Amino acid sequence: MSRPRSTDPSVALSIAVPQSLKTRLDQELSYKQSRSRWVCHAIKEKLNQEFDYDSIPTRQLIGMLHARNVITTELLTSLMMQVAETAAEQ
Repeated sequence: MSRPRSTDPSVALSIAVPQSLKTRLDQELSYKQSRSRWVCHAIKEKLNQEFDYDSIPTRQLIGMLHARNVITTELLTSLMMQVAETAAEQ
């Protein structure tokens, strides 16, 4: 009896990486470890990673909202003044 087919079959993916990065990866893996499996795991970790919104400065977030037309210029000005006042109080 044959093995059942995978529900998520693997596909070949050709990418170019710097030689130094390949060397570092090869040093990280033991002889029996799979480079493909390691790279797949790293990609999944990166894709599943939560974005850290705290790392973006408040002024930049407000500017992004304005650039996307989520807030008006008047609201942008008001929020920027509030940010400046809050920063001055701290």
